[in-house]
Amino acid sequence: MQLRLGTFRHLVTASAFLFPACAAVQPDFLLPSIEADRKLGQEVSKKVEEEMGILEEVGLSSYVASLGQRLAAQIPNRQFPFTFQIVDQAEPNAFAVPGGYVYVSRGLLALVSSEEELAGVLGHEIVHVERRHTARQLQKARLPSLLTLPGRAAGWVIGGELGEIVSSPFEAVGAAYLSAHSRQDELEADEVGQAIAARAGYDPRALAGMLDRLERFERLLTGSERGFSFFATHPMTPQRVAEITDHAKGIAWTPRPGIAASRADLLRRLDGLQLGQNPAAGIFRGRQFLHPDLDFSIEFPRNWKTMNTRRLVGAVAPDEEALAYLGVRGKGTDPSRTAEAFVQAVQREFGIKPSRSERVQIGQWPGHVVTLTDTSGGKPVHMHFLWVAARGIIYQMVGLAPDQHREVLRQAALSFRPLTPAERTSITETRLRVVAAREGETLAQLSRRTQDQWKPETTAVVNGIQPGAPLKQGQLVKVAVRQPFTAAGK
Repeated sequence: MQLRLGTFRHLVTASAFLFPACAAVQPDFLLPSIEADRKLGQEVSKKVEEEMGILEEVGLSSYVASLGQRLAAQIPNRQFPFTFQIVDQAEPNAFAVPGGYVYVSRGLLALVSSEEELAGVLGHEIVHVERRHTARQLQKARLPSLLTLPGRAAGWVIGGELGEIVSSPFEAVGAAYLSAHSRQDELEADEVGQAIAARAGYDPRALAGMLDRLERFERLLTGSERGFSFFATHPMTPQRVAEITDHAKGIAWTPRPGIAASRADLLRRLDGLQLGQNPAAGIFRGRQFLHPDLDFSIEFPRNWKTMNTRRLVGAVAPDEEALAYLGVRGKGTDPSRTAEAFVQAVQREFGIKPSRSERVQIGQWPGHVVTLTDTSGGKPVHMHFLWVAARGIIYQMVGLAPDQHREVLRQAALSFRPLTPAERTSITETRLRVVAAREGETLAQLSRRTQDQWKPETTAVVNGIQPGAPLKQGQLVKVAVRQPFTAAGK
């Protein structure tokens, strides 16, 4: 979550966003027009930037874009102009949206060991766009059950105050509400993508190595570390790597010089890449969320699925019947004024009076709490609102839930507070660093010497080397190095 004013204003619904009139209720065999793909892609790309964030590292960003354009140039009579960008996502991921927008995550770039591997991934995503797989994928996307919460007032809050929040994870195409590509689409993207890479001068076998490394990397992650990533929408099968390798045998190709002059040049471009959570957008420690730049902390209910985007942070109950999200309402210093205007609107529209509406103090910050209960749907839905004014900004937390989640929502709202000095100084960031090995050094020894945060087996997978093999003098190895994080303006 980063500071963006108006998070709860100018609201749109997920259905209107993802299914414009020209694309609504089309069966799989009848896709909307090419122009509709372009228009939808422009809208979705804006949401990707708003929700996930685009990495603005000029050297690396221009490198990915140049490689992507080299591949796209191999498509005869292509239907779309292409753009290639890096999303600020820790998990290894790559995805495309209609109209020619292709994205790779910084988490995926950290795993790349050769330009050929990255070419294989980008070629795969290019095919998803050109063959319009992504357009079909969006048509199959599902709305979360949160949108079916009962009650007129709850529906009004979702459609208005919460409309943008509830749809946010749905709008960001990298999120888990998208359906997976079909096996047929994946096979086509693999094979045609290999041909595109080969025509651009890259070994078509490299895609198999990249997918194998992705799969082995994910197997090493713990449950808490495993987020939404490439295989969530690109299903892996036991025979897929073998099929890609076998298919490559029939593709003729002639090597061409890469955009990166050498592997060392590629690693130089990756050096300094951020790994893991980005503290500038806030970090989760279990169920606690800490934001060093905005200087606040909040704790969400235990075992709820958390989410952090550029516009908001929140959590959803395991049964998907309750949610809690925090965002920025706008500039201001009087949260009670905002709260009172909201209460009046609810009373005017639905005749519902709050069971609680009072000023509160959140540390040194003034706040206002409102609790409403909507019984119009038969199943009571409790709505909790907290407005807090901090440093000229009014934050708004919204929670909706049936009775069984009522108390945990209240506790979450009241946990909003400033960071303690100890919390602020404890926040660190992790960066990818490229180091030179010493003759005969093992990965375990190199890890200790460089204070590598990865386990040796993870470092081996990331670098595509055997864990127990002795290293050579000067051999370049990617490691993860932790360093203090300095908040903006500090």
